[in-house]
Amino acid sequence: GTMVFLNSGSELRYPEVFRDGQREVFLKGEAWFEVAKDSVRPFRVHAGEMDVRVLGTSFNVKAYERMESIAMTLVTGSVEVTCNYKSFRIVPGEQFEYRRGLELASVREVDTELYTSWKDGYYKFRQTTLEEIMETLSVWYGLNVFYVNESAKQVEFTGKVRRYEDARMLLDKFEQTGDVVFDIKGNNVFITIKQKKPFAREWNSFLVKARGMVWQS
Repeated sequence: GTMVFLNSGSELRYPEVFRDGQREVFLKGEAWFEVAKDSVRPFRVHAGEMDVRVLGTSFNVKAYERMESIAMTLVTGSVEVTCNYKSFRIVPGEQFEYRRGLELASVREVDTELYTSWKDGYYKFRQTTLEEIMETLSVWYGLNVFYVNESAKQVEFTGKVRRYEDARMLLDKFEQTGDVVFDIKGNNVFITIKQKKPFAREWNSFLVKARGMVWQS
C-alpha cells in the first residue's frame, strides 16, 4: 500500500519480501514517500548518513551523493530521523537537514511545497539563489554548471514554473524573468550576468546630464 515517486538520477533498493516485521528500503537520490500506516511493521528509509523511521506518513527525502547536504521534509504524520548518532523527532511542516562537510544537523519550519512540488510536475521557488537552484537542476538533468560571473550565483528567483523534459526550455523561463543568460553546449551550461543595452546606458547618461542642467539653472 506504500507508494514511492522517484526523481531523476535516483535509485531505490528493497527486498522482494520484507522479513522480521520490518519494511526497509535504501535510497540514493530523491524520492517522495506515501507510507501506508502499519503499527506492527515500521517503515525505514536509509539514505546516506540519514535513517528515517515512520509508521504512516508522507514525506520527501533528498540524498544525492554528489550534494553537500541531505534533507527530509515532512508533510503529514510524524517521523524519527537518526543521523550521526543523534535522533530527531520531526513534525509536519518541518525539514531535517544534514550538512556533510560541517557534520551539522538542523531542523527548521519550511514551506513544504518548495521541496515537494517536483512530483506534481512543477518547481516552486521563493527568494532562492540561482546557485541553489542549479545545484538541484544539475543533478536532475545531468548538467555541468559554470559561472562566468561569480555574482550570478546570488541572483534570486521567486515563482512557479512547469517541469520540462528538456532543460533548455526550463532555463529559457529563468532567462526571460531574471538577470542572467544561459549558454548551453551539450551538457555544459555557462551562466553570465545580462549586459545592459547600450541605448539604456546612453539614455541614463542623458538623464543625469539633464538633471545637472536643470539643477544648475
